[in-house]
Amino acid sequence: MTKRRGFTLIELLVVIAIIAVLISLLLPAVQSAREAARRAQCVNNIKQLALAAHNYHDVNGKFPAGLYLHPVFGPQGLAWNNSSWIVLLLPQMEQAPRHNAVNFNIMWGDQLGGGWRWNKAVYMGQQNMTVRMTIVNSLICPSDNSPNIDNTNADEIIGQEGAGTSYVGNMGDNCLACAPAAGTVVLCTDTGRFCRGPQLGHNRTSASGQDIENGGIAGSGVFWAWGSNVGVAQITDGTSNTFMMGEQIRRITRWNCWVHANQTIGSTAIPLNYRLQPANVENWTRQYSFRSQHAGGANFAMCDGSVKFIKEQISFPIYQGLSTRGQGEVISADAY
Repeated sequence: MTKRRGFTLIELLVVIAIIAVLISLLLPAVQSAREAARRAQCVNNIKQLALAAHNYHDVNGKFPAGLYLHPVFGPQGLAWNNSSWIVLLLPQMEQAPRHNAVNFNIMWGDQLGGGWRWNKAVYMGQQNMTVRMTIVNSLICPSDNSPNIDNTNADEIIGQEGAGTSYVGNMGDNCLACAPAAGTVVLCTDTGRFCRGPQLGHNRTSASGQDIENGGIAGSGVFWAWGSNVGVAQITDGTSNTFMMGEQIRRITRWNCWVHANQTIGSTAIPLNYRLQPANVENWTRQYSFRSQHAGGANFAMCDGSVKFIKEQISFPIYQGLSTRGQGEVISADAY
């Protein structure tokens, strides 16, 4: 009877070592393939959102506005409910039932901030909480591993839970930290970068600081928290050279709830993919911007509906130029 020879311990160790080497060689390729798939899905998400904005434009003649009106500054008797431009796009996103469920006479939460003059019994409440808590998968980049729902929100939903978005509208290069005059570009002492007034694209035209022209076009981009609609006719720098929207990482900023106009826009006042160290979601002057989990840059939808991957090494003046709709910058495609 022939005795079978088994593997020696050394042979087993060699085989295990070979398998380990093969795994170490294959793992980066697998991870790279997974990230490529996630990035492709992200491109599709933001592409569909841009197409929805164009469908809205076809019907209404302009892109949607943010229905945000901070009660501290707005004139008496004018009340918007802080709905984001994304909320207004819901019918074009095949989300008409959610749009129909919104009570546009009620704010998104019930926190009454200092100085706000809303009648809490009339305008504040939780009637829109169901929509606020709805996770819309097409608004989430697969590479953004932030919690889908968090309570790091602001304004009337401060401390209250809401579902976030990985995609925010382009406000332009308007300042976050200082308050230059409208149309004036200054070197911001807070960020050390150039930015444009008015702050956050808000019209503050009275001596007291209160807005007397709420809804006027003040932001240099396409969307902002507090202003009127912008259409293709106002994008004189060219739709293929102007950002419509870009990515954000939800967990980095307090402002990420998709239903809220003040939490669905980003500025190019700070560089792409800027990370505050140490991290601080409360520091909105450094967080209200664009960033992604994709290595080396972020996806942006342009105003012509195309999607481009913008590298984080992009020249800062060119980056800001791509965010303004009508400042006359001449930017070639090979510059970014």
